[in-house]
Amino acid sequence: MNWQASWRTHTRSFTFALSMAVLPVLSVHAQQSAKKFRIGFLDTGQSLAVPKLLTDMGYIDGQNAVFEHRSSQAQPERAAEMAADLVRSKVDVIIAFTNVNAFAAKQATSTIPIVVWASHGALATGLVSSLARPTSNVTGIESLAPEIDAKRVELLKEIVPGLMRVAALYNPNDRGTPTHLKYTEDAARALGVRVLPLEVGAPADYDSVFAPLAANPIGGLVMFTDPLTMNNWKRVADFAFVNRLPTVCEFRQLAESGCLVSYGPTFDEFDRRVATQVDRILKGTRPADVPYEQVTRFELVINLQTAKALGITIPRSVLVRANEVIE
Repeated sequence: MNWQASWRTHTRSFTFALSMAVLPVLSVHAQQSAKKFRIGFLDTGQSLAVPKLLTDMGYIDGQNAVFEHRSSQAQPERAAEMAADLVRSKVDVIIAFTNVNAFAAKQATSTIPIVVWASHGALATGLVSSLARPTSNVTGIESLAPEIDAKRVELLKEIVPGLMRVAALYNPNDRGTPTHLKYTEDAARALGVRVLPLEVGAPADYDSVFAPLAANPIGGLVMFTDPLTMNNWKRVADFAFVNRLPTVCEFRQLAESGCLVSYGPTFDEFDRRVATQVDRILKGTRPADVPYEQVTRFELVINLQTAKALGITIPRSVLVRANEVIE
């Protein structure tokens, strides 16, 4: 055999051997590419943008992904049931909206990654032991709501200088409530204001909570946000209008729905960061290696239509600080 023929034979043998070696790698890659991710959503009532953002990132429901939606209706018992159902569905990740759902998911699984949309006091409640390195299957975005509760009380005092008593409306099933109350009461005490706690653990509680206030009026109301209080905001708004009561809330969506003032983080920051964390986890990063993030952008929104209806004049010192004024 001459050297050209020998070289051709050697080349064919090498090419065949190389192809046989590469085939398993290509097969594994193809299997990975063909994987259909199962993404669990535990209560998307707060925001419908996360599924869309994930779709934009290439996770197409019905194609290379399956979106499993469960609603807890902000009730701990139902949240536990729905979280367990997602675990049985063998989802690859659970997106839990706010504290009630986050703790339900954490109780349901210690292995499936959990990404929390807007926790309230993740460290104080024991949801995670560290923000920088969660060291568990839970990560997410912290709303910093307890810390900025103090700012909301200060805003209310600026708007109502003679404020003496303020109600704090909240869902006691949210484990962040004690931290919320601490910051609110500390800020109120420094301003000479007394805080009246109002617990609403279910929609049926609103009437019984509001009834005594007719005989013992308050000067304002702050609301701690979770799916229950947010979904029942209209009942609070109606009560506030009838009793000419100034209200301070967390999110702009509530100011747009009649709350006098909102001060807090934005939904779009939660949405974007959560979607990015989910993407990282689905691409192989352990949740313990995904730092628990804190929001960085806050906005002040003032509803002048509500102010006019309540007969309240918003001081210029507050108006000039607003990111948006609804007229």
